[in-house]
Amino acid sequence: MAQNPWQRPVNKNVWVLWKLKPFLQARRALLLLYVLALLLSAASSLVLPQGARWMLDKGFHSYPALIWISIALLGLGLFTVAMRALRDALATWIGQGVVADFRTAVFSHALHLPAVFYEAFRTGEVISRLSSDVTILRFGLTGVLGRSLQSGITLIGALALMAATMPQLIIPGMVALPLLVFINLKSGRLQRRYSRKEQDCLADLSAHTEESVNGIRVIQALTLEPQTEEHYRRDIQFLLGQVWSRVMVQLWSTFLTGGLVFLALSVMLYWGGLAVLHHEVGIGVLAAFLLYALMAATSLAALGELWGSMARLAGATERLLALLDETPEASAPVPLVQDSASILVNSGLLALRVRPASLCLDNVSFSYPSRSDSSAIAHISLDIAAGETVAFVGASGAGKSTVFSLLLRHYQLSHGCILLDGVDINTLPLRSLRRQLAVVPQHPVIFSMSIAENIMMARPDASEADLQEAVHAAQVDEFSDRLKMRLQTHVGEKGVTLSGGQCQRIAIARAILRNPRVLILDEATSALDAENERIIQEALGNLTAQRTTLVAAHRLATVIHASRIAMLDKGRLIAVGNHRELLDVCPLYRQFAQLQRLHEKVGDGPELQKIRA
Repeated sequence: MAQNPWQRPVNKNVWVLWKLKPFLQARRALLLLYVLALLLSAASSLVLPQGARWMLDKGFHSYPALIWISIALLGLGLFTVAMRALRDALATWIGQGVVADFRTAVFSHALHLPAVFYEAFRTGEVISRLSSDVTILRFGLTGVLGRSLQSGITLIGALALMAATMPQLIIPGMVALPLLVFINLKSGRLQRRYSRKEQDCLADLSAHTEESVNGIRVIQALTLEPQTEEHYRRDIQFLLGQVWSRVMVQLWSTFLTGGLVFLALSVMLYWGGLAVLHHEVGIGVLAAFLLYALMAATSLAALGELWGSMARLAGATERLLALLDETPEASAPVPLVQDSASILVNSGLLALRVRPASLCLDNVSFSYPSRSDSSAIAHISLDIAAGETVAFVGASGAGKSTVFSLLLRHYQLSHGCILLDGVDINTLPLRSLRRQLAVVPQHPVIFSMSIAENIMMARPDASEADLQEAVHAAQVDEFSDRLKMRLQTHVGEKGVTLSGGQCQRIAIARAILRNPRVLILDEATSALDAENERIIQEALGNLTAQRTTLVAAHRLATVIHASRIAMLDKGRLIAVGNHRELLDVCPLYRQFAQLQRLHEKVGDGPELQKIRA
């Protein structure tokens, strides 16, 4: 089972940010320019106190000196502002670029994670990581890191110039510095811990919100609004508790560091004032020293505040990197058999048929990772000839859909193997394997785009002629022609503007456009009324011709004319034969038929004659 990457022990430091290096390397030139602007802005800022020293010591004693020092300070100030503007612009551009690359990498990786990963984690949790954590990363890279570097450089430079200006006054700062560093490190770790919990709470909230919105009709029908609100309110209160803990740590950290800084500054001011009174130094020297001390204190205080943000940034980065560490679906680099290369054609889709594939299930067993103590299917062996239509029937949970998931390699077999044209599917490149298959599920997924775009997802490079053939064969044009925008009609989120039968016809059109060697019909008509089922069966007749077809059904009326029927019970294959044979030799099948009033040995009927091989 996939490990939850967001429940790993919290890293104790921010060095996890170093793992962002690959995303920064593509912008070396901009980074060098950014570092140069950063150093120049910090250096020019550190020169400003010396300008104040010259002004106090010399500028007020000579008019020409006053003019030149004022001009110099103006030029220095403008240069500092220009470097800071360049620094901030580069930080924003580099940060946004890195975040864009990082977001793309995480999303792309998420698309290739196996089904077992998405069974372990709620959709809302994954979405929260891709949204809230990426947002933290964006703010961190565009602001926090740059300000931290600026403050660090300024702090080091200010301390060095303090020591060079009035070394006798540096002692209070050196005494306070270790205490300040300790407080900042301790508070940063605590803030990171609470920030991690805060982000986990946000993920739970996101998941709960998505589930509630998706199930709003059920909630309203069962009058569960009060319970759902209370659940949400509890989650919010728990989130606020984590935020309060983080805020309190930040409050005490700010108070303690600020108190120490002002204590050290007060001692420095007192000792420096005594030195001026005793004519040991000039007022300009003391002013420069105090300005450096103020810069050091400000930088240290900023680092203290930024440390908490750095901790949050590190936490978000760690969670996103953990997602990138998840193992994607395997794709072996073995070339695909030559005969399957005709899967995608550019024209004449229905006229040019692909060669059907043979299948062999050889002693196949499988247990779901989340239920490893029980077998979903056990020791199934079945040969399926090329072009044959085989129906898998059985009660819910018998293992019908599991067989299809294993054929699609959503999961790895626990035992045995599945052969496609005599080749183990585990040795085929994953994308090449799936390009030979097409699935029409019971509940097709319709995306928020036009009808045409939904169908073209099956083969984006298909021609307009291919699209129109698929639309006609699936009888999509029966309803799309009545719409104002026809195939360009936007169907809304999850196809909300379409009926169940219309969504099913779009799914069939996808499968036709894909032109597969193996067609999988997973309860494709079980949720439809009689009229829609008739239309869908006609469309399926166009799709199943000259293809190897696997059908899952618990309604025998939809599969009695299949070439063979495989009866499954509790994950085991108990009988294989046609409808007449199974009525004679399989008591469980006969019981199914009696329950559905299909126990007579029916002859050819109109319902599914087109699905017969």
